[in-house]
Amino acid sequence: MDRDRLSKIAAEQSGLFSRAQAYACGYSQKQVRHRLATGAWLRVLGGVFAVAGVRIGERQRDRAAQMAMRGAVLTGPSAARWYGIEISDSGTYLAVAPGANTRLVGVRLLRDPPTEADLRFVDGVALVSRGRAVFDCLRVLPDAEAIALLDRALQRRWISLDELTTRVRSFAARRGAPRLVRLVRTIAAGSRSEAERRAAALLRDAAIRGWTAYAPIYDEVGLMGGGDSVFARDRLVIELDGWAFHTTPDRFQRDRSRQNRLVPSGWTVLRFTWRDLADRPDYFVRTVRRVGRGTRSASA
Repeated sequence: MDRDRLSKIAAEQSGLFSRAQAYACGYSQKQVRHRLATGAWLRVLGGVFAVAGVRIGERQRDRAAQMAMRGAVLTGPSAARWYGIEISDSGTYLAVAPGANTRLVGVRLLRDPPTEADLRFVDGVALVSRGRAVFDCLRVLPDAEAIALLDRALQRRWISLDELTTRVRSFAARRGAPRLVRLVRTIAAGSRSEAERRAAALLRDAAIRGWTAYAPIYDEVGLMGGGDSVFARDRLVIELDGWAFHTTPDRFQRDRSRQNRLVPSGWTVLRFTWRDLADRPDYFVRTVRRVGRGTRSASA
């Protein structure tokens, strides 16, 4: 048996090796069973092992599952981890052919094999593209986490709105399609224009006065632009951010440059997200009142 060869194979596979690879290195069935029985080798998943002392984390389990099931490809949270995307779901997910099955404990199968365009290899591991990984995460994560991930993914260009829409349409006849449509609609509802309408309604309902929408603001150089809501008396500007795909790189840069002119000129800039307005309206109102010392309510 060739121990050095097996050690080299394991080193290239995150400390893992398969039963077939052990046989190819000259180990007999009896030798394999003996090493498992004595604890010299550890069974990770199915016919995939590790030498005692190797730390088995989420990535090792993901890789072991992909090695244990021929033709399987990492997807969803498993693929997301390989791309460095933080996901709370620590489960192992494989994209497989429709008729595939497994007895691997803790492994979930998504019976939807990737197209050639969606297939990637990272460090010898077969996994789906970043966009497909995000899409499959949306299929399995709870609503709140799915929406938060989608917001982050759109902002960081892991997936585009066009790609997302195309994937949802191609998934239309599948189980879970209505939920995906609802998630996309939730995101679409959070446009800047919708955020502006909701913020104005919250200010009116809280009887907060003294603000003007899109009021021009000047410094010694000239026009700095206008805020979404401007409290001139308090030198307070409220800026609203819709969901990420409504923010272009040019607008992002302009907003930051304007803020860097506003603050030295004595203005306070408060930024709120769509989630603040939709899920934390009390926080929005309370913060505006606290920072805007001169804001006046109808009862004041």
